[in-house]
Amino acid sequence: MITKGKLTDQILRLYSGGSANDEKEISRDDINLLVGQVINRLLKVEHLSVNMQSGELFPPHTLITTYFVDLTSNTVQNPYVHAYLPVFPISLPRNIGVWSVSSPGCQDEYIPLQTGQQSLISSQDQLKFLETQVGYWVEGNVINFLTDITESPYNESKVRIQLLIVDPTIQGEYDYLQIPVEMEEAVVKEVLTLIGALPKVVDKVSDSNNQI
Repeated sequence: MITKGKLTDQILRLYSGGSANDEKEISRDDINLLVGQVINRLLKVEHLSVNMQSGELFPPHTLITTYFVDLTSNTVQNPYVHAYLPVFPISLPRNIGVWSVSSPGCQDEYIPLQTGQQSLISSQDQLKFLETQVGYWVEGNVINFLTDITESPYNESKVRIQLLIVDPTIQGEYDYLQIPVEMEEAVVKEVLTLIGALPKVVDKVSDSNNQI
């Protein structure tokens, strides 16, 4: 994972022509703020405003982020259908940092199991404990599914994963950003566009529609 400071340095070097310094009209603090704002927009985050009846306490500035992740199956290391977490969420008891896992269209929300619990539910007992629902459990950076959701009647190739992360706008320069690697370039380009170092992409269709 990359830190906020490293992304800021990269953007400042590109903006200033190879030398990261604070003498340009755009300050380091400005870039830091824009990096956090752009990440939040790209992740389409939601602020967590949930009061848990169990009395769970969440860290301040907690956000819910949504990712669509490919499913993997039949690997030597893992016989279950599984998906890899795109980033590590906040570490919370009972893996609450993995806020929800569902089908891409959210028609089905899958049921979280505690690690080790899946071994107590045999294939014969799934209907008794889960009825027609799909159970999953988290091990490290992997989400394992008790049911093969790549097969009929589910036929899924991806899952929708919501994770709890710390708001990037309040993170320090040495904090790791919880964004997928492939998003780093998008953040850099978006910030450079906002500060005028890259031209904005013009919507030609929209532009032509406005002509008289």
